[in-house]
Amino acid sequence: MGRSTATTLPLRPAAALLSQKSLVHNLSEVVRMAKRPTRLHRSASQVMAVIKADAYGHSVEQILPELERQGIKRFAVASIQEAIEARRFSQKAHLLVLGGTFSWSTKALEVIEREKLEIAVNDLEALQYFSRRLSIPIHLKLDTGMNRLGIKPDDWGRAVSILKESKRKLKGLFTHYATSDDSIFERQVSLFEEAVRWFQSQNLHPEWVHSENSAALFSEMFQRRRGVLSEVANLVRPGLSLYGYLPTHPRNSLQPVLELVSSIELIKRVEVAEGISYGHFYKAKRSHDYGVVPLGYTDGLSKIYGKVLQPRWLSKQGILKGSLSICGSICMDMVMVRSQRGKIEPGDRVIFWGRFPNSLLKEKIIEPYELNLRISKRIPRLWVK
Repeated sequence: MGRSTATTLPLRPAAALLSQKSLVHNLSEVVRMAKRPTRLHRSASQVMAVIKADAYGHSVEQILPELERQGIKRFAVASIQEAIEARRFSQKAHLLVLGGTFSWSTKALEVIEREKLEIAVNDLEALQYFSRRLSIPIHLKLDTGMNRLGIKPDDWGRAVSILKESKRKLKGLFTHYATSDDSIFERQVSLFEEAVRWFQSQNLHPEWVHSENSAALFSEMFQRRRGVLSEVANLVRPGLSLYGYLPTHPRNSLQPVLELVSSIELIKRVEVAEGISYGHFYKAKRSHDYGVVPLGYTDGLSKIYGKVLQPRWLSKQGILKGSLSICGSICMDMVMVRSQRGKIEPGDRVIFWGRFPNSLLKEKIIEPYELNLRISKRIPRLWVK
């Protein structure tokens, strides 16, 4: 059951409402986890907020300045283009580009230097390239088992040689975990620890050592303080958890930041055996009223939602037990809903997802990573305090 606190919606009554209170709460939970000493980081580690993909669909324009107001100084994005966008909203933020470019050009270098970016180096060719460009801060990524980006163990020796020959300093040394609660995770952690020890023995001491995404940060596997990472790892990289979700550990205190809402703009009535919307997949078993809501699959409501999530996944503000269900195929710009209990009226606000149990996630129709990324740019993101 969900309830919005906003009083007005835009001219087209559809919006993604952002809760400052929830964002601050989630950040406090992240900071709390970063302060505790574990095998993966030392106590009081700093937070690098991941704001790639337009802050996971929440709007980097809204999220980055708010996180800065809460004391966050370091941010990670996926590409140079995202970094350019983020720089529009902060001239002082430290921005790390995690990937997105595999063939470096003179133009890219000009942008990197102009925007004062830090770059993740993901392969030997890139390391060789940046070894001659000492003014650009680099974070060297080691592949410990994700097998996506990063330098694999067989090439770590060559990487150290390049760094020593060029007298190249490392801004950061990092890896990325594929899991957070099994033997794969254990092997990756052990391998990264081995790498950090070896880099130290070669007199290579990066300013930042980091490995923890949201899932790893909230993992219960490595609570006790021990090992080299508990001594030198000083940065964590939360993304999804800042916005109120975790891919694992379903029982947590995080709060979804975004609430997708619209309102019933038109009331119609369907008679017995009449169909609603394209294909008439929905046919009324009895006469009933239904509402037309100006939000559709262009806005992020996949057409499949209406087919697999019949009743009780929406909530109507103001009715204590006012669950709504979709009746008829979801259209490009509209969706039709009916009440399971209680009367619906024009202007009633419909909450599609946000701060109440989400059947889309519970039924594994969609993962939390994707949920808000599907919301289109034409839906305004508005703060609700």
